[in-house]
Amino acid sequence: MPHTRKGRVLKIQKQLRIPALLLAVLSCALIGTACGRKGDPTLTTFEKPSPVRNLKAIHREDEIILSWSYPESERETIKGFYVEKAETDGTAEFKNIGFLNSDASQFVDKDFKTGKKYLYKMRVYSLRNVISNESRVVRVNPSVLPDPPAGLSYSVTSDSVDIRWDRVDTALYNIYRSYEKGKYPALPLNKTPLKETFFTDKLEPGKITYYTVRSLLDTEIKDEGYPSAELEVNPETFVISPPSNLKYAVSPEKVYLMWDENPETWVKGYKVYRKRASEKAFRNIGESGTPAFTDNEPLTSKTFYYVTAVGPRQESAPSEIIGINPVIER
Repeated sequence: MPHTRKGRVLKIQKQLRIPALLLAVLSCALIGTACGRKGDPTLTTFEKPSPVRNLKAIHREDEIILSWSYPESERETIKGFYVEKAETDGTAEFKNIGFLNSDASQFVDKDFKTGKKYLYKMRVYSLRNVISNESRVVRVNPSVLPDPPAGLSYSVTSDSVDIRWDRVDTALYNIYRSYEKGKYPALPLNKTPLKETFFTDKLEPGKITYYTVRSLLDTEIKDEGYPSAELEVNPETFVISPPSNLKYAVSPEKVYLMWDENPETWVKGYKVYRKRASEKAFRNIGESGTPAFTDNEPLTSKTFYYVTAVGPRQESAPSEIIGINPVIER
């Protein structure tokens, strides 16, 4: 039967003078598995690719940054993206300004002026150069940028760091965090632009953290200015409050010390210092991870104690000093 079908194809070619390439396609359709493929041939590679989705624009420093989304499952079937731009003070004729590979999700345009209006759109090209429908058109009117904030400072609480800065007129703010000096992510810490000149972040006492703040305008493209000076939050500079309410209980053999737990969650422990009446200076006699300590040496003379808290890098000022007299048995 396959031989008969093949003969029919050759006869049709002679009568209609069908090109050899088309003949091969017809042969595969008639003969089926004889061409080394199973099932019917597909033309999906010639289909129009999906358009770009969620095209957005922001104005940051001297850049217009376009970003978009595209299904990961379809990126293998496309060649890439064309970015098109038009100036609205003229005829709004779109021109290609860039081509990006299929893995791209961002494009940066530096060829613009504040006060002018621009339009952007994108097209997708398949591996066979089939062009998609247009994306939505993004309208951009970049404004003059606000000044960067000044006067950044911070204070540390029990479990957070509070960052403050000076107000910039008519501006909102974005704050950025990094663990590497001078290198910041594209997205800010805050989910929506900040109206107030402060931000509270979770304290990370085990590492140095850097912050910078940018002013921005409440526009559709969030005209965001240059970064502030960098603020370094270094655990070595953290100041711990001294322990308070030092108390004791004494027996003939031991002295039991206790005090209030420090409010700072980043306190690593406590150090206990002692000085006997015959000694000139206090010396460290031990450490504790909790606000309690037992001195196993019996008192033989009046003895003085104080306690300090230990932070990531520094030790606090001493607590109040208490003096304890030996127990006199009767």
